[in-house]
Amino acid sequence: MDPYIDPEALDPAHPLTPRKLDNLARADGAHRRHAVHVDALPCKITFQTTDVCNLDCPHCQIPRAQKTDAMRPELLGWLREQLLADLIELHPTNLGEPFAWPHFRALCGDLAEHGVVLDLTTNGTLLTHDRVEWIAPIARDVKVSFDGATPATFERFRRGASFARVCDNVRGLVARLRRVRVRRPIVALQMTLMRDNVEELPALIRLAHELGVDRVKAYHLFSFDPAMDQQSLMGNLERYERELLPEALDLGAALGIDLQLAEPSGGDPATLNRQVCHLPWHETWIDVDGSVLVCHSHGGEVAGHLERLADAWNGALYSRVRAAFAAGAPIGACDGCGMNFGKPAEHAMVPYDPGSFVRLRRSGDEVGWSGRMRQFQLRTRGRP
Repeated sequence: MDPYIDPEALDPAHPLTPRKLDNLARADGAHRRHAVHVDALPCKITFQTTDVCNLDCPHCQIPRAQKTDAMRPELLGWLREQLLADLIELHPTNLGEPFAWPHFRALCGDLAEHGVVLDLTTNGTLLTHDRVEWIAPIARDVKVSFDGATPATFERFRRGASFARVCDNVRGLVARLRRVRVRRPIVALQMTLMRDNVEELPALIRLAHELGVDRVKAYHLFSFDPAMDQQSLMGNLERYERELLPEALDLGAALGIDLQLAEPSGGDPATLNRQVCHLPWHETWIDVDGSVLVCHSHGGEVAGHLERLADAWNGALYSRVRAAFAAGAPIGACDGCGMNFGKPAEHAMVPYDPGSFVRLRRSGDEVGWSGRMRQFQLRTRGRP
């Protein structure tokens, strides 16, 4: 079983301390043994700083009017006390815009002080020169949401953003990061594939090349609103799979752009290799109120609170989830999640359940996240 993180593959700009290496080794060992108790702390966390965003994208799972939650600054103190000395990587917010959180600069300072790298997803509108300086010393992976390669398409789906301004911000980001980086990739343009933008995927790869970006990622739309169902490619994947996907792969190779693209559908589930998800042994999710969650897919069950992270990490919920994996019978959203499968071949076909992509949330229903993880990706390395 491969290690969760290969220290040799890390950027020399961010070497791991002996304490972090020891914590990682103990977590890797617990995962290999499928141990119920983990004698290590999480190596990576999603830190849900805010769901506030300055944009109003029609395909977002949370309408802008409902984006009001933000993490209290005292949780930064608990994060420092409980985890930063052992932590390798932090992903700030999975639902909002990280730069919209008033305490994001302080968080970046704490990460830099403790040698923690940043895995960032942003809409790119707030990437001013000053803010880029906050993340430059710690950024390992920066993904900029980019749902169109033309101003009209981009601004239709990224409502409230200026195509020209975000392009300028990305250029500035790339230029600054290249002065402090040793290895690539680091910056990606990230597209949600929809009926009215999928034709622009090849153009987005060209735009990435023009902007100096290392990578393009593309995922299928998960529709959270019946009004967006018509934008889903599910049930109408033929042109994407037959023409656009091969064109994109060829273009990425020609321009030296690393690609992570939604795969062709179809295939036999039996061709997928079963594996044990690493998340319960290596990662955790800290919600906006400090609640500790196994992951964003696991039905909202709370394992504990950041104030007592070690207790939550080896508490009843985590123990139950790990024991279920050890018994070969994952529970809840873990059962059938794509994190439990690996592909036998680089471009193997992967079976999709179209129902996982359409209307995952209706009035009063919980979001069914596990379908997202079935979205395996084609990968092609554009640069050495």
